[in-house]
Amino acid sequence: MKKRLFSILIALMALSLLGIIVVQIFWIQTNLSNRDRQFSLSVNNALAAVSEQIKERELRDYISATQKIMDSLGSPKASQLTEVFQYIDRSTIDNKTLLVSRGIIEDTYGIFPELFDPASSDSTPILDYRSVKATTVLEEDVEGTISRMSASERMQRIERLSSMDKAKYESIFMDIAATKVIEKRVSTFELELLLGQELLLRDIDVGFEFRVFEGNRMSSLGTDQFLQNINKTTYRMPLFVDENGLSKYELRLVFPEKTAFLRSSVFSSIALSILFTVVLITVFAITYFQALKQKKISEIKTDFINNMTHEFKTPIATIQLALDALGTSAIAKQPNKVTQYLGLIRDESRRMNTQVENVLQISRLDRRELELTTALLDPHTAIKTAIEHVRLLVDQREGILNVYLDPMQIKLPISESHMTNVWVNLLENAIKYSDDIVEIDLTTSVTNEAFTVTVQDKGIGMSSNVRRKVFNRFYRQESGDIHTVKGHGLGLSYVKRIVELHNGTIYVKSQLKKGSTFTVHFPLKHKL
Repeated sequence: MKKRLFSILIALMALSLLGIIVVQIFWIQTNLSNRDRQFSLSVNNALAAVSEQIKERELRDYISATQKIMDSLGSPKASQLTEVFQYIDRSTIDNKTLLVSRGIIEDTYGIFPELFDPASSDSTPILDYRSVKATTVLEEDVEGTISRMSASERMQRIERLSSMDKAKYESIFMDIAATKVIEKRVSTFELELLLGQELLLRDIDVGFEFRVFEGNRMSSLGTDQFLQNINKTTYRMPLFVDENGLSKYELRLVFPEKTAFLRSSVFSSIALSILFTVVLITVFAITYFQALKQKKISEIKTDFINNMTHEFKTPIATIQLALDALGTSAIAKQPNKVTQYLGLIRDESRRMNTQVENVLQISRLDRRELELTTALLDPHTAIKTAIEHVRLLVDQREGILNVYLDPMQIKLPISESHMTNVWVNLLENAIKYSDDIVEIDLTTSVTNEAFTVTVQDKGIGMSSNVRRKVFNRFYRQESGDIHTVKGHGLGLSYVKRIVELHNGTIYVKSQLKKGSTFTVHFPLKHKL
C-alpha cells in the first residue's frame, strides 16, 4: 500500500471515530437534558399535589370541627329566618371562639301589586328582606376540637355536607385561616410525608430537603439541611393560595443528589454507549497498529529479500569467476590453481547452503515443525566447535578471542548441531559489530543451579530501542537508512528460539560505543 493512501485511510478512520464519539457525547447530553426536564415536571406536579392536599386537609378539619360544635348547640330558634348559615370564627382581640350566624328575615306589609297597578292580576304580596348577624361566644375552640376528633369522625361529618355547603365554608374559612401563622396550619412531618409519597408515585426515589418561606423570611417548617444545599436547583410552589390566586407562603424543595440520580436513571444507556465507544477505539487502535506492523513487515521483507540477494550474489559471482577461470587452458595446466578454485567453489556453495538452511530453520521454528534430536553431552563441546568455526574470521580481523571455560564437567540434553549454530551466531555478531579492534571474551560458569555462557565484545554497542528489538525476526541494527553490517536479520531470532527450546533464557546488556554482552542461562534443574 502506498504511503499516501495509507495515511488517507488512517485519517478517514480517525475522523469517523471522532465523529461517532461526538455523536455519542451529544446523545448522552440530550438524554440527560430530557431526563432533567422530565424530572422537573414531575417534581412540580408533586409540589402542586402536596399544596392542594394540605389546603383540602385544612378545610376538612375546620368544617368537621365546626359541624361538631354546632351539633352540640342545636338548631337556631328564630323561626322567622328564612335561611341561616353558621360558622366558627376566632376573635383577634380577646382570642375567643365565636359562633357566627347569618340569616335573612322575611317581612310582609300586606301590600299587593294591584295597589300600584289595578290591572295587575298578581296576588303575591310584596316582601322585604333584611340581613341579620348574630355572634355567640363558645367555650370550645376549633383547634382543640380538631385535635380531639378522629380521622373517621372528620370524614363522616364532611360527607354529610352538600357541595353548596362546602363552597360556603371554603370561602369563609380561607379568610379565617389566613390570619393564623403557618406553623399552626401545617407541620414539618406532614409536609415531609406528603412530599415523599408524591415523589415516589412519580418514580423519584432520591433524598430531598425543603423549607417553607413567608416572602423572603424562612419559617421554622422544613429540614435543617436545606440551607446547606441552597445553591442547588430549587423547586418552588405556593401554599394556601386564596381565591384570587395569591399566597404569602412558598414551599421550596432541593435535591442534593439530583445529578447522581439523573445519571443513574440513564446509566444503562450511557454505559452501553461508553462500552461501544471503547470497543470502537480499541478496534481502531488495533487496526492502526496492525496496519503499521504489516507495513513494517512489508518493508522488512523487502529489505530481507534485498539482503539475501546480496548474500547470494557475491558467492554466485565468485563461483562464476572460478568456473570461467577453470575453463581456460592456462589454469587447467596448473593443478594447484585448479585445486584452489575448486576449494573456492566448494566454500561458496557451502556458504549459500548455510544461508538457505538458516532461512528454512527459522521457518520451521515459526511453524513449530522443528524437532530437536538431543543427547546428554558436555555443552562445552559445541562451544569449542563454534570457536574453531570463527577462529579464521577473528584472525582475518587481527582480533583477540579470549576463552574462559569452567573446568567442571557436566552433561546436558542438547542438540549439538543447533547449539553449535547458536554460539557461531553470537560470535559472528560480536565480530561483525566490532569497529577496528576485535576483542571478544567467551566465558562459561557452572553452579548448582545453572550453566551460564557469556559472550562479551567491545564493539559499537546498542541503544535501548535496539536492545528491545534485537531478537525480532529480520531486525538488523541500522545507521540512519543504511545498514552498516550485511546480513539477513535472522541470526539472533534463531538463537533465541533454539535457547528457549533447550529450556534456556538469553538476554543482552549493551551501551553505545562500549560493546555488548549476551548471557545465556540453562537451568540444571530442568532437563529436556
